[in-house]
Amino acid sequence: MKLGASYFGNRILRHVREDMKKMIDDGCNFVVHTMSEHDITYHSGTMVEIVKASHEVGLEVFLDPWGIGRVFGGESFSTFVKTYPNCRQQLNFTEGEIKVYKACLNSKIFRDTMITWIELAAKTGAEGVFWDEPHLFFGEFTPLFGGKKRDIWGCTCEICKDIFKQQYSYEMSVDFTDDVKAFRQTTIVTFLEYLANEAAKKGLKNSVCLFPTTDPRYGIYEWERVAMIKSMDIFGSDPYWYAYQQDVTNFVHRISNEVLTLSKRYSKEPQIWIQGYRVPAQREEEIVTAVDVAYNSGIRNIATWSFEGTDCMTYVRSERPDVVWQNVRNAYLKYKEK
Repeated sequence: MKLGASYFGNRILRHVREDMKKMIDDGCNFVVHTMSEHDITYHSGTMVEIVKASHEVGLEVFLDPWGIGRVFGGESFSTFVKTYPNCRQQLNFTEGEIKVYKACLNSKIFRDTMITWIELAAKTGAEGVFWDEPHLFFGEFTPLFGGKKRDIWGCTCEICKDIFKQQYSYEMSVDFTDDVKAFRQTTIVTFLEYLANEAAKKGLKNSVCLFPTTDPRYGIYEWERVAMIKSMDIFGSDPYWYAYQQDVTNFVHRISNEVLTLSKRYSKEPQIWIQGYRVPAQREEEIVTAVDVAYNSGIRNIATWSFEGTDCMTYVRSERPDVVWQNVRNAYLKYKEK
């Protein structure tokens, strides 16, 4: 049984050591440390020490490219998209000069940046990397003085247009067509496969977490395309029932079953993430329910986002973070020895 949580609340080693020991005491046996662009620039040596401190108490370690290029999950700023404006995703609709600060997944410069990130991840001694919610931009635009709403999406840069034309033998449409949906999905899948292959060459395990939806607007709508990646070791999703306003039992059960089915088909380790941020007061016990449902569905790798109810971050802090983590602890200790 694998039980873990994400961690990004501190870079002061003595506090990190205390928190890692607490994670062990509360039932965890692995941790996902975020490693953002800020960490690469200012805390690269510290990240090595943080991984070492985690190992010393007995935790397996995965590293997460938190918010890098703004194409992974995470509330972290990206300097890449400011430094390399020509590597940003371009939109199908440019009225009002709408700009999107997300990197193009087909950009060689961005891919090279990710290789640098992988190399640092390997140098830390971490066991693996965690590709969290990879995505492309999608939104809606409403004209200022009225008119029909229209979909806006990326990426339509010259590189992506050229690749699209090579694959479909015609120019990319400005409308959100089936071919555009398929192209966007393929863009994310090939990007993930490229990263996973490079990480595997460095001896790192690869873990991926997909949004708990097959809506094409999120990018990946055929999960099997990701589960098929040979160098991907752990396949998962995050049925955050508070965030998606879903019934905890039904939502976690459905997503767990989908993850488990594909994981069995392609020999992956299934993983489910539990929501431990923005948890409303008086609903914290639903966390125990979620863990129970995932376990009873056959999942043996469960993680929570994030440590101590995300008490470190105002934007996504739970209303009662201490109560949230107590429920995580209760659930984890229940299954720790199973």
